[in-house]
Amino acid sequence: MSTAGGAAAVAGRVERVRERIAAAAERAGRDPAEVTLVAVAKLQPVEAIRAALAAGVADVGESYAQELEAKAAQLAGTGVRWHFVGRLQRNKAGTVVAAGALVHSLASVPAARALGRRAHARGTVARALVQVELDERPAAHGVRPAELEGFVAACRAVEGLELAGLMVMPAAAADPEACRPAFRRAAELARSLGHGMRHLSMGMTDDLEVAVEEGATLVRVGTAVFGPRPARRPADLA
Repeated sequence: MSTAGGAAAVAGRVERVRERIAAAAERAGRDPAEVTLVAVAKLQPVEAIRAALAAGVADVGESYAQELEAKAAQLAGTGVRWHFVGRLQRNKAGTVVAAGALVHSLASVPAARALGRRAHARGTVARALVQVELDERPAAHGVRPAELEGFVAACRAVEGLELAGLMVMPAAAADPEACRPAFRRAAELARSLGHGMRHLSMGMTDDLEVAVEEGATLVRVGTAVFGPRPARRPADLA
């Protein structure tokens, strides 16, 4: 993406996504300002992120710690708020903490301790959402509802770590309505946990309306903002 036309295309997509969020919020009797658009820039070039920032997006998500680190360095001083939405490896906790990213995918106590340890060493606090698995998929990543209360208690005992809510990623479905039960259940779980669990990260390009109607405060949108994802790492991050 190297032309003004490319930046204009991103701006147009951002506007359309915001319109979708606003319409869904209106249907649910919510203020659209309660919903933050997180533009997921996995494998997108830095120039695409700059275009999104110019269009008013402040929150950007990355799935790989190495990519987050490189982009954060190139976009230092822009005011971007980083989100880490991929699986968190303990040995990458320091990278995520250094970027000041909100982690959406916390799913193990060792990872929680790694985040807290790295944050405490830097004199800061790492913020994270607990990824919840609601679909009973054998290979899925996340904390099962039956284990959630104990997991949250263990994480709250970690110095340097603050839990801010839940994240859910339902199984892919042709009909976005199929995701509604999972989104509704995630909202119920967050309310039951109380004590600062105010964020619900749920909803992506195809099902963001249903997520907003069910209480999402963070929607993770990639394709609808940036267009198709590149097949490989961009040249400016090679």
